[in-house]
Amino acid sequence: MTVVLRAGFGRAAITPQLGSPMAGYLARVKGAQGVHDQLSAHAAVFEQGPLRAAVLNLDLLEVTEEICREIRRRAEGALGIPGDNLLICATHTHSGPAVSKKFGFDGNESTVDRIISGAVLALEEAQGKFQAVEVKRGRAALAGVAKNRRTLEETPDPAVQAVGFYAGAELVGCLVNFGLHPTVLGAENLEYSADYPGFLRRAVARQHPGCCTLVLTGAAGNVNIGYSADASALGEQIDFRTFTKAEEVGTTIAQAALDALGDGVGCTEPFLQVVSGRVPLPLKHLPTLDELGLSLAELRERRQALPPESSEAKQLSIEEVYLTVLQASLEDYKAEGRSELDVPLQALAVGDTVLVGIPGEPFAELGLSIKEGWEPAQVLVVAYANGYFGYFPTMEAFQEGGYEAETSVFHPSAIQVLTTEARRLIAAVLGKLGLG
Repeated sequence: MTVVLRAGFGRAAITPQLGSPMAGYLARVKGAQGVHDQLSAHAAVFEQGPLRAAVLNLDLLEVTEEICREIRRRAEGALGIPGDNLLICATHTHSGPAVSKKFGFDGNESTVDRIISGAVLALEEAQGKFQAVEVKRGRAALAGVAKNRRTLEETPDPAVQAVGFYAGAELVGCLVNFGLHPTVLGAENLEYSADYPGFLRRAVARQHPGCCTLVLTGAAGNVNIGYSADASALGEQIDFRTFTKAEEVGTTIAQAALDALGDGVGCTEPFLQVVSGRVPLPLKHLPTLDELGLSLAELRERRQALPPESSEAKQLSIEEVYLTVLQASLEDYKAEGRSELDVPLQALAVGDTVLVGIPGEPFAELGLSIKEGWEPAQVLVVAYANGYFGYFPTMEAFQEGGYEAETSVFHPSAIQVLTTEARRLIAAVLGKLGLG
């Protein structure tokens, strides 16, 4: 006998007070000056028999493990959702508040309280809307939007993946997965905004009023709309990084997702299962915080002695950014003097789709190596999930250097470990369902 899959969807505002530090760009020196569009928590709660699981999607640059622990504690106590069964991910908007020292958090607990309270409210609303659902999923290739920011070539993974949840003919909830940095807006923007994910959600709602859309940013570590990471780091203004462009990008992805569902396949026997764990990843040889502090002081002294517009001064500014991010990462991850870091991994299967939560920024190529080869099941790589540990570049990128490789704390061998363990979790969750 088939056990019915029930689902509920909810949302709540998490926009903090103005003046709070914004996350994502070192070149941004002022706090938030306005609100262009509300930051939100979007939740999907699933139930099949005695098993309950949930996905929580937050309009933030990152979710810290501390924030995740508190949300899980409250969700388990108030809603009976086991903490290990809750996948928490950030959209990675760079127009939201800072929540860690690494990205400028000033210790204002009201910001964190607002986020946590909103997250729990979204989960509560979702659980209060349980109903039997049918599941449909689809996939579409979207060209011309996302580029490898290191080469400015097309992304190697143009797939928009969508999972739709239907009550009768009504689309009540939707998961959209695409590997693209939500950084259409640059450092000059001082208004809170969800960036293109907000426009994506609104575009879906125009066609399906009431639908709650979770934008699960995929393996986007090296993917944006077509400019270098260094340009962002230095705060260079780029003409096409506007709200108009963010709306265009979000609307385009939304239509691709809806088209994918329109051409998609239904799941005849929807299932639900979760497997979670932690994996130790090797770190590269890292300087101490004292050594980094001395290196930064030397760099700044050299840069300040040069004409600001000189090429040498610009190069020193880039190196200063790299060291500043690495310094903050060592402190934030408590990585000083360690040889490895334990990072959380999670696989959540719903319908015939497996969501794999990765706590950081995997390159698109890494995402492909994780999610390919699982047919007939579909795998979505969900980045920025259950914590944040920086970049997971390719071996080639480690060899080439650049922003992502230089600021990553991990040894190149960590990438194969991460890939192997992620695929092991996928196999484990499918095995529990008799599909592995």
